[in-house]
Amino acid sequence: MSDMTFTPHPETPQDYPLVALVCDHWASLRSRHALPRRAALDPTELADALPHVFLAEFVSPRVARIRLCGHGIEDVMGMDLRGMPLSAVFAADARDDVAAALDAVGRGARVTLALQAERGFGQPDLVAQMAVMPLTGPDGRITHVLGVLERHGQIGRRPRRFASAEPAVTAEQAPVLRVISGGKA
Repeated sequence: MSDMTFTPHPETPQDYPLVALVCDHWASLRSRHALPRRAALDPTELADALPHVFLAEFVSPRVARIRLCGHGIEDVMGMDLRGMPLSAVFAADARDDVAAALDAVGRGARVTLALQAERGFGQPDLVAQMAVMPLTGPDGRITHVLGVLERHGQIGRRPRRFASAEPAVTAEQAPVLRVISGGKA
């Protein structure tokens, strides 16, 4: 259970208040030794951020399919994203970064990505921050991803896909604890 951040420079919670809101809610559900359960999410606590929130389900360690998606994210793409892989929101050259982020989330990390949308005709500057966090199922295994994508700038012509903005990696590792059977009785 760690935090891994890909950011060109530290953004403050004031820069991305909806990302901070979702991360704070996720952290409030997390206990010292356990990740939050999917069923523990409280939409009323996330009300202001819901248009920018998504829920994805792992289909492999590096791929997650979007199950629920706020209209603020769908507006960027200009389409319904349900059933699509999370990588659909990213430019082809950034999909390895997304796969690495999902791999870290699948191991219990919260990952934050600083993003820059591709530019082109009718596509002005658009920057964003995405945070993805692990959620567990009833059996305690990580099965879902809670995510939030907050953007600044005009969408312009759609679809807009994102790339990592000057990725600088910071990882903070927590000790991994496991139960050992046997020993003295």
